[in-house]
Amino acid sequence: MENRDVLAIDFGTANSYYCKCAGDQLSPSGVHFREGRDGLATAILYREGKSPLVGDVAIQEYGDAGQQERKGYTLRAQFKPDIAPGIEARRNARDFLAAVLEEAKSLKLDLDPARREVIFGVPSEAADDFRKALSQAAREAGYGEIRMVDEPKGALLYHVFHKDIPATDALRGLLVVDFGGGTCDFAFMCRGNVQHSWGDMQLGGRLFDDLFFQWLLEANPAALNILRNEGREFYVLWEVCRDRKESFSQSMARDRNQKRTLVMDHRWRIADTTWDEFIQRARSYRPSPTFTQFLASIGGSSSKLSGADAGINLLEWFRDCLMQGLHNKGIDKSDIRFVILAGGSSQWPFVADIVREELHLEESRIMRSDRPYAVISEGLAILPALQNKFRATHERLRAELPEFCSQKLKSLVETRVKGVAKDVASGVTRELFDEKLGPMLSQFRARGGTVAFLKQQVSSVTLAFEPRLRSLVEEKVSVLRDGLPGEVKNLVSDWLGAHGIAVPAGQVAVEGLDSSQLGNPKVDVPDFYGKIINAIAAFTGGIITSVVAMICGGGGTALIWSGPIGWIIGAIIGLSAGVLTFGYGAKKAKQMAEKWDVPQWILKRVLTDKKIMESREKLSKVLVSAVEGNLSNMQSALEKQVAAQVEKEIEALSEINQL
Repeated sequence: MENRDVLAIDFGTANSYYCKCAGDQLSPSGVHFREGRDGLATAILYREGKSPLVGDVAIQEYGDAGQQERKGYTLRAQFKPDIAPGIEARRNARDFLAAVLEEAKSLKLDLDPARREVIFGVPSEAADDFRKALSQAAREAGYGEIRMVDEPKGALLYHVFHKDIPATDALRGLLVVDFGGGTCDFAFMCRGNVQHSWGDMQLGGRLFDDLFFQWLLEANPAALNILRNEGREFYVLWEVCRDRKESFSQSMARDRNQKRTLVMDHRWRIADTTWDEFIQRARSYRPSPTFTQFLASIGGSSSKLSGADAGINLLEWFRDCLMQGLHNKGIDKSDIRFVILAGGSSQWPFVADIVREELHLEESRIMRSDRPYAVISEGLAILPALQNKFRATHERLRAELPEFCSQKLKSLVETRVKGVAKDVASGVTRELFDEKLGPMLSQFRARGGTVAFLKQQVSSVTLAFEPRLRSLVEEKVSVLRDGLPGEVKNLVSDWLGAHGIAVPAGQVAVEGLDSSQLGNPKVDVPDFYGKIINAIAAFTGGIITSVVAMICGGGGTALIWSGPIGWIIGAIIGLSAGVLTFGYGAKKAKQMAEKWDVPQWILKRVLTDKKIMESREKLSKVLVSAVEGNLSNMQSALEKQVAAQVEKEIEALSEINQL
């Protein structure tokens, strides 16, 4: 399938940003409509008898025009949030988007949508009516059938692409806060996808523009009538106050104790503005008649703003929106490892303050680009190339999975099972034979006695050893439960890494938890490997009981009697019966052999050091074989379980894994 080039658009309330990218390369390039400036203002100037102007050119033309000339002009801006309910706002959006393409042609900029996959970012909380309105406006403007992608996805991709956040950390729980001119959008993301989103499309930077507009009017009471007579009322609200607002915000980010005098429209000033006064005004904001008149003119509406007679606390509105969303979505604050701030309004110092206070995050875990307004378009631009690359990688992984499981995975499990069997045999041989049974045989050789007495001693020692045996076997077998999931994770990670896929260590439970400790994993630790731990834990108890019963079964000494000790005792009884046969006959000799006080020459002949060591080696080999046999059922089931989990791991991978 041909990888088409990409045109990604962040259609914003105050500004819009266009970014191009080759369909098969991670090479985003922002479109500069004017030298040294990202994007363009989301504004359109209708002119009688002439084609409309868009962007900063439109605003500048309107601002520089004479009073008489402005009578033939209609300037529209900040219409994006209202395109769903407002017919006029939707018309403005369509005309703006179409005029941008015409502007690009005049500037010799290649933005031809027909040759590209066109992606528009949309707020995660945007309802269907907004998405339909945007799709219709873009289609009528000449962009064709557009693809819409949640804006937080673009913000995340941007920061990972620029190495602000490691890809492995980006896959954990993080919160994207997109606070722009006309929207406040929160998105909780995990493994590169939006898991929960919420926000308020009534809350945005344009309310703060209006706050500064009212501040201007209070400081300069004559300004409103003059602006209305000149036809520049909306222009000052949208452009001048927005510009001064941003300047004030940047100054306060550097030093909140300073005073700033803001020059407004070259004729008026707001003297000695302070952070404290701004906060006071932000806590009791009421929309101005100019702003409400603007909303009505484009068909917009706001239930919250229309009932703001008592004043609105804009800061608490932002805080409440954040916290109510976390509560309603059931998101634990501890699940949020990073926060990404996007959108021009995220540069307000109070945004980072509230996020840090409420989420208890260190400063280093709150990310904001030096170009927060451009992150979405650039991130969205690389998405198709990244997805194409990931799709090919994903297909290779699926094709290689059977070979990976039958060779590398099977080899790992077999090696660990054999290692556990060897460790069990080694531990039992050392503690039971070397420390107890071996010395007992040597003493019996030196002191003599009956076979019945020797058997009684062996049974007594073996039964007394049973608790320690159970503990020893559990200790060795638990190595699988505690260590194998981590080794499987490393094996899978290395395999994925060879394909350029990064898997965060936090996604794999490798701490040796048993099934009762797994609980409910955090979102940054998906329980892919918990089932492996459970599978091993389920087998462990049965294996321990089986191995203990095999060695010390049923109050007897199963393996001890049927194995090396049985061989030695059988040799003693056989030789003793042979000697007794001459005096008592074969039948009687067999009956007497076990209770006969065995002569020293027989014991020295049978219980040589070499024979005892041979018995020891035989015990070790039989134990290895027996334990492997008990583990074989678990091994087969475990291989299937791991293979199934690895397949799920592959399916859950995100394109971010390979950034």
